[in-house]
Amino acid sequence: MEIKDKNVLPTKLLVEKTKRVQKKTLSGIIIPDTAEEVTSLGKVVLCGKGTEAIPMEVKVGDNVMFPPRAVIRVKIEDDDYWLLNIQDVLLYW
Repeated sequence: MEIKDKNVLPTKLLVEKTKRVQKKTLSGIIIPDTAEEVTSLGKVVLCGKGTEAIPMEVKVGDNVMFPPRAVIRVKIEDDDYWLLNIQDVLLYW
């Protein structure tokens, strides 16, 4: 069963983590993601239909930015995803 055959609740998003480019200082010291991670980035793979009170403006394929603590980590068919409330999305494009 593929991920596209699954559904999420109306105000939820299933997000695939976007890989960030590893950063280095001029002297070659690697700066870990945790040192700068104030926000997380991901790509929407499933989204709910929204409700009358909370419309779903985000669609599958959109990139989203959100606080890292706003997610629930889930594993589906050996792949890791994040489950996120639409209210926690800071930006999308």
